[in-house]
Amino acid sequence: MQLQNLTLVVWAACACAPNVSNDNDNDNGAPSDSDTRSDTGPLVTDDTPPDVVEGPSTPVLDEDSQTEGVTGFTAITSDELFDESRIPEFYLELSDAALADLRRDPYEYTEAVMIYEGRRYGPIGIRTKGENSWRPFAQKSSVKIDFNRYDNGPDRFGELKGLTFNAMNEDYSMMHERVAYRLYRESGVPAARAHHAVLYVNDELYGLFVMLDTIDDVFLSRWFSDTTGSMFEQHDGDLTDAYVQDNLYFQLEEGEDDRTALQGLADALEGSGPEAIDAAGQFLDWDAFHRYWAAGSVVMNFDAYPFRFAGDDCHLYFDPERSGFVYIPHGVDESFYSDDDFEGRANGHIAAKCREVPACRDAWATRVYDALDYMESADLATYAEQVRDQIQPWVEADPERNYNMEYVRYYQQDMIDKMRNRRASIENWIGPRP
Repeated sequence: MQLQNLTLVVWAACACAPNVSNDNDNDNGAPSDSDTRSDTGPLVTDDTPPDVVEGPSTPVLDEDSQTEGVTGFTAITSDELFDESRIPEFYLELSDAALADLRRDPYEYTEAVMIYEGRRYGPIGIRTKGENSWRPFAQKSSVKIDFNRYDNGPDRFGELKGLTFNAMNEDYSMMHERVAYRLYRESGVPAARAHHAVLYVNDELYGLFVMLDTIDDVFLSRWFSDTTGSMFEQHDGDLTDAYVQDNLYFQLEEGEDDRTALQGLADALEGSGPEAIDAAGQFLDWDAFHRYWAAGSVVMNFDAYPFRFAGDDCHLYFDPERSGFVYIPHGVDESFYSDDDFEGRANGHIAAKCREVPACRDAWATRVYDALDYMESADLATYAEQVRDQIQPWVEADPERNYNMEYVRYYQQDMIDKMRNRRASIENWIGPRP
């Protein structure tokens, strides 16, 4: 799709699945399987699925809805936006100059207007995001939307200051994030809400995305009663002297740039044995870390900290109430790929020190089984099947999908099979519950 000279439009409403089939076949060597499933399966709720119809054309707006700069509009809540009984659609308006900005400086915000259910919000900020998964805007890029970017802008969409849309360019199943983030949240880990959403560009389908909470102070207020602490994004660094004072590896995201606790945690981890664990506990909420590490173990999120040194795909928030850091996951799109020795590969500095101390290691293993119990009691494998069936028509219609449908179906089923077999696998790798 060529966007260089197009005006981009983003609107949100209930999505009806399109009656189109566009395999966009790219030979990525995925195993083939027969295409015998129905085009419409059950939604995640008990609601009747919508009829399969063509996607809507650009909405016609009432004159009363044409005002830009809607301030503090709260007719919708974020809970409604993340309601899984429907897939929301979004349209945005960008000028030619804004599209040129995104080609020239893709990581810098430029102005846009968002339309939601006939009401315009603008100006808002939009930029591309991603590293290895990054694509130019004309090729289905992951994007961040900032409602709070400009003084004359809307300030909030519901209570949100921003939204994140991931293009799933490295998620061959196109559903890893929605399932994995649910397990993180239900395991007591502060984690983004995740739901699929559809983006259009001027009457043309831009693609299927995963819509996420942006990790900011609004997100923190959902999980913490005190949001005055500092939050850092851990980026290819670890809790050692070589990294903690450098904003390249621990990037300040919220609060004051006070690295005293980061340095204190790094100093504590220079020791060994139970003394190091106790000393680290002055700066780290160990139970919160065990929950975070355990949930990542169950969903096989091995691209994230602490499964490699140095790690990324996470934030650390220093919770003033606990006087310790709490880990927050992000970038879980590469979950569910590899089922191997997840204890042995947890070489991040915190996990490596914990594994040396039986009591600390067993506390983590107990949380692994807690997360596994939730996966089974909530039947997340069946939930994954429902998500698969809900998004299938949009996956098929996605014009910028990176992989053919055989590839997508293979990895969806592979993910579901791994979830159904996870208990046997976990018992094999780490032994029985302590």
